[in-house]
Amino acid sequence: MTTVANVLRKREISLILFILFFLLIMLCVTPRFLQPSNLMNILLNISTVGILAMGQCAVIITKGIDLSVGANMGLVTLVVGSLLLHGLGTGLSVLVGVLTGIACGALNAVLISALRLPPIIVTLGTLSLFSGLMYMVTNGQWVQNLPSSFLALGNWKMLGIPGPVIVLLVVLAVLSVFMEKTLLGRHIYAIGNNMNAAKLAGLSPNRTIVMPYLVAGFLAGLSGILYLSYNGFSTPTTGADLNLESIAAAVIGGTNVFGGRGTALGAVLGAVLLGVITEALVFFHLPAVWNDAVEGLIILIAVIADSGLQRTRGIAG
Repeated sequence: MTTVANVLRKREISLILFILFFLLIMLCVTPRFLQPSNLMNILLNISTVGILAMGQCAVIITKGIDLSVGANMGLVTLVVGSLLLHGLGTGLSVLVGVLTGIACGALNAVLISALRLPPIIVTLGTLSLFSGLMYMVTNGQWVQNLPSSFLALGNWKMLGIPGPVIVLLVVLAVLSVFMEKTLLGRHIYAIGNNMNAAKLAGLSPNRTIVMPYLVAGFLAGLSGILYLSYNGFSTPTTGADLNLESIAAAVIGGTNVFGGRGTALGAVLGAVLLGVITEALVFFHLPAVWNDAVEGLIILIAVIADSGLQRTRGIAG
């Protein structure tokens, strides 16, 4: 019984069971919900936020936060789209897009690490900065009518699985190995768990926290390219709702807002849960505002659960 309880305490296992339970309910209510095409469409829809959530997870583990990640992604879509429309090749445009995402992440990292400014203040400022740049890049216009060579990047399939979903799974595998198996990944967890103890162990918190923001920036660039190549257009408001949605997915997936705990798998599962709920609301023709309300309720439950577990562990310790 104790073993079962310990297993269920793992957020990833609990999330998988909850998602399966929810799907079972939906199967009883409307069997069409579990059609393979609909389930694949859910994964396709959450691929962008899932990738962003993994970067957000790495940042939150260090007791940080990135409120600018959605704006970063949106900026990348407009930069890449503008370059393509001005005749730059697909390869170079994609490279510039990825570098743009990394540069935005690096700006956050420098301001937080070198100047030791609070992450929430820095990323709130860069959120406004990147959002403003989005309007400047295209003068407030949409980017569309992109070349087919670029659109192919987001519309390929392998064994019936859409390309963006495959990219999501590859990123999940790579980031999981990086965070859990490499020395730098363990240092990131150590900084989030106990910064003073990490300092005594010879770690440099200011240097260590640079990497998560670079990872978040790179993944924002990658997400922007996938989003633009799949949808074929972007607007100056693209990504505006993904800043908080990526945080929601990470927190729901078990990333501790107090730092030190979280996994890439949990972040993706959090995104899947949000995607399943959103699709269910669409099936029942409920207003979109219900999605925000349910999402907010789940976040509150996740944070309260994390806080309770932390107090329990403190008492047990």
